[in-house]
This record gives sequence, C-alpha cells and structure tokens, in this order.
Amino acid sequence: MRELKNKQLDAVEYLDRLFEKLYDITPPNTHFIVTADHGELFGEDDFFGHGPIIHEKVFEIPFLEGKLK
Repeated sequence: MRELKNKQLDAVEYLDRLFEKLYDITPPNTHFIVTADHGELFGEDDFFGHGPIIHEKVFEIPFLEGKLK
C-alpha cells in the first residue's frame, strides 16, 4: 500500500514540475484544465483500482482549473 501511495505522489510531483515548465513558455491569459475520466481506489473499503467496482470514489472525477496572470 505504501508503494502505491508513493507512486501516486511521484506522479503528482512529476505533473507539478511539468506545469512549472509549461507556465514559463505559455502566453499570459492562458487557461489550463486538468481532468480525468474516472477516480481510482487506493484501499478505500478494501478496494483497489477502478473497475468493475461500484464505489463513489470511482465516480469522482478529478478536475483542476487555473488561469495564468
């Protein structure tokens, strides 16, 4: 479980670094939208993955919106 959590954290840190580079080369007034098609289970109620499981976390869709100044 700890290894899965660390891999997820590594992925988020990678995206943070990637967006930092994008911010440097993107014109002002640019909007970024980050989303996904489904959520993922990491041990909630002893479930892992994203299907075929009916669980509220699978139906949560990550969404982040931001605007550069």
